[in-house]
Amino acid sequence: MKNFQTKDLLPAALCVALLMIASSAFAQTATSTATQTAPPTAAQTPAQDKSSDTPDQNADVSAETPIDLPWYPNSPGAYTVSLGTGQLISLYPPQRNDQTIPNGEYVEGQQSVSLKSKDYKYQVLYGLSAYSVYTNSVGGLGPTGTDLISTSVSPYVALFIPTRTGRYIAQYSTVVNPNDTQSGGPQAYHTVNLSGMGSITERLYWDVATSGSYGSQSARLQGPLNFLVVQSTPVVDASSSAVLLQATNVAFTESSIGLGWLKSRRDKISITAFHTYTGIQGDPNTPQSVGSHANAVGGRMEYVRTLTPRIDLRGYGEGETVLNGPTCNTVGGGLGIAMRVTHTLSFEVQGGPQFSTATCGSPQAANFSASLVKNLGAKGRVYASANRMFTTVANLNSRWEDNATVGFAKDFRRLTLITDAGYLRGDSITTILPAYNGYFVAPRVRYRISNAFGFTGGYRSYHGTGGTVGSGNLSYAVAGIEWYPAPLHFR
Repeated sequence: MKNFQTKDLLPAALCVALLMIASSAFAQTATSTATQTAPPTAAQTPAQDKSSDTPDQNADVSAETPIDLPWYPNSPGAYTVSLGTGQLISLYPPQRNDQTIPNGEYVEGQQSVSLKSKDYKYQVLYGLSAYSVYTNSVGGLGPTGTDLISTSVSPYVALFIPTRTGRYIAQYSTVVNPNDTQSGGPQAYHTVNLSGMGSITERLYWDVATSGSYGSQSARLQGPLNFLVVQSTPVVDASSSAVLLQATNVAFTESSIGLGWLKSRRDKISITAFHTYTGIQGDPNTPQSVGSHANAVGGRMEYVRTLTPRIDLRGYGEGETVLNGPTCNTVGGGLGIAMRVTHTLSFEVQGGPQFSTATCGSPQAANFSASLVKNLGAKGRVYASANRMFTTVANLNSRWEDNATVGFAKDFRRLTLITDAGYLRGDSITTILPAYNGYFVAPRVRYRISNAFGFTGGYRSYHGTGGTVGSGNLSYAVAGIEWYPAPLHFR
C-alpha cells in the first residue's frame, strides 16, 4: 500500500471545485429549464439524421438559442479529428450561421469544417504541408549529436461517406522525410484511421473504429501532434506527444467496437470493447537496445443521464488486461458530471476507485479525468485537461500514468497563434528502473494567405527520462507552407 501523499489530494480538490461550480450553475439552469427545448427524442437519433431534417442554415442562431443537435453531440460518434491538421471534422450538419463556417480545415483557431445540410453528402478532404526543419538539442537519441536541417512533407486525404442511418470515415496521412535527421536516408511515418457508426433501430446504434500508425520514430516527431476530441474540441494527447522513444521504428494500433441504447430521451447506455497494441523496435545504434511489444484488451460500460440541456451525469465501469508479459489485470469505475456552465465555458470531470494486480505496479489506485474548455468567441479557444489512466506503451516501465495538457489558439484576422504543452508522469512497475517522465512544448504561428493556403512556423521541444528508453531531448524549429482546400462534394 502506498503512503498517502499531497499529490493524491489534487484530483479530489479539483472534483470539489468543479462540483461547486456545477451546483451554482445548476441553480441558474433549473429556473430556465422549463422554457428551453427538451433533449431530442429517439426520432432524432442517427437513424433520422437526414439533410431534410435539419433547419435552414441561413436562419439566425443567437447565442441564447438552444441548438437542436443529435442526442449525443459531444460523443466520438459526432466528431472526428483530422489526421492532417488535428482539426475537427463534424459528422452531423450543425445549425449555425454560414458566417461561422470556414471553407477548409486550415484555420486551427476556429471550429473546423462543419457540414451544412445541403452538403451532407460524400466528401473527399485532402491537403499537403511541407516544412523545412532545423533539428537541434539532440541528446540521448542515437549517434546524431550535431544540428541538422531536413525537409518534411505531409500529404493528407480523407473520405466521408454518409448513410441513411449513420456515416463512415477513412483518413490517411503520412510524414515523409527525404533526408532524415537520424539516419540521413528517407524515412516515413504512416497513419490510418477508419471509423463507422449507424442505427440498428430508433433506439439502438453501433459504432466501430480502428486506427494504426507505423514508421520512423524520427518522422513521427516531425509530423502533426496527436489530438483527441474533448467536448468537441481538438486537445493534444499528452500520452502520445510527450513520449520520446529511443527506437528506429514504432507501431501503435487501437480498435474498438460498441453498442449504444437510447433508453429514453434523457438516458443512454453504451458498451464498448477495445484492443490496443504498441510495438517498439530497438535502436541498432544503441548497445543492448531491444524491441518490445504490448497487447491489451478491455471493456467499458457507461450510463449517461441528462438532467438539463446543460448538465449530464454519468456512471461507468471498466476493465483491462495486458496479454503479454507478467499478468496485469485492472478493474474500476466511477461517477462524473459534464456541464456547459455558459455558452462559451464547459467542463467535464469523472473519477473513481481502481483495483489492479501487483504486477501492474500499484495494488490499488484511482482513475480520474477532468477537462475545461473556454471558447474565445468564434476566433479562439483555451483548454486544459488532466488524467490518471492505464497505459500499455512498451518500454516505459509504467502501467499507470498522470498527464496534463494545456492549449491556446487565437485568430487575429489572417494571423493565428497556437501553443500546446503537455506533461506525463508514470508510476513504476519495478524498483529496478524509474518510470518514464516526459513533457513537450509546441508554440506555432500561421499566416493565412487564403482559406486554403498559408504559411506556418513554430518550435517543438521534447524531453523525456526513465523507463528503458533512458534520457533524451530533442528540439525542432519548423517553417513551411500548408494547403488544405475545401472538400470535394459528390453524390
